[in-house]
Amino acid sequence: MKKIMFLFIISILYSCGKDPYPNAISDFRPELQTHLKKLASEKKLPSGDTIARNYITKNCTKNELLELLKCNQPVLRVIAYRTLVNKKDKDYFKILLGHLSDTAKVTWWYYEDAADDFTVSDLLIRKAEDGNMLTKAQKSILVDSVLLKHSYLDVANWMIYDVEPNEKYYALIKQKSKLKTNRCGEQLGACYALSKFKKKEDLAYLKSVFNKFESPCEDLIFKAIEENPDKIYFPVLEKYFDTVVKKKKQYSYDDLKDYCRAVAKYKNEESLMLLEKLLIKKNYPDPWYFKHNEEYVFKAIHKYKAPIYDDLYKRLKPKMSEFTIEYLDKTDYDDRKTW
Repeated sequence: MKKIMFLFIISILYSCGKDPYPNAISDFRPELQTHLKKLASEKKLPSGDTIARNYITKNCTKNELLELLKCNQPVLRVIAYRTLVNKKDKDYFKILLGHLSDTAKVTWWYYEDAADDFTVSDLLIRKAEDGNMLTKAQKSILVDSVLLKHSYLDVANWMIYDVEPNEKYYALIKQKSKLKTNRCGEQLGACYALSKFKKKEDLAYLKSVFNKFESPCEDLIFKAIEENPDKIYFPVLEKYFDTVVKKKKQYSYDDLKDYCRAVAKYKNEESLMLLEKLLIKKNYPDPWYFKHNEEYVFKAIHKYKAPIYDDLYKRLKPKMSEFTIEYLDKTDYDDRKTW
């Protein structure tokens, strides 16, 4: 019995130390090696998927693609998986779940003029999602797998932003809401997710974070307040009006979209007064986007209708374009969720 137990322990230790990517380019057939070497030498992925549709797509068998997923060249692992997804391989999801711990970095050009380094796992997940192949059930399994076991992945921040409040994610979300990085969207995205839980013990902390406006991520603050418009946050909205709206030029026509919605959600005298201030031209250092600001005030009080807004609604409606009226009740692009 002791001997069997000893052998069992040895086998576990051996498997734990086993290289998960033992395959070298030289292990593949000669005619394939030439193409693999060329792809591996680039060490990056273009924004499009043409790199996965050339010789590899046409000539690699499924078994060879699976062996490439165990190759010691990270970029080839990504290309192999992209090829399987492009071919709509029935096992793509099972394969994905088996590679969530692949943290090697690959440079990916997500736009033709913008690139960054991503883990292989992140790129595999993004490819499966981008291919619109994931079912609702698969997304649920993937979210659980990432948030509960691989929360270090970049895609975890995207998932946290999207998911509905669930106690099994609460501790992780709260932890990430306290981690300040050089990307303001990561912490504030987690704060937005934390706000969805509507827990009283989080109010003071969230207010302390929201009071420190960080461009260009303020919209996440307003989204969080819109989720839970507690009275503790209203001074944050007033402060933003006094320190930003009245003193800084708008960067874009929709700068105030989420701000207006957060204010309108309160449906009281104070919110009406603040919305009215947004409709006064002299309150802006540059009124270039003033007409759009009127539109977003109108859209906000349409979304959060209340008797206190009736007169304002009637006053603004004649100023709105036919296009604005036609699409008033359509889902906003920014409100669509993936996970």
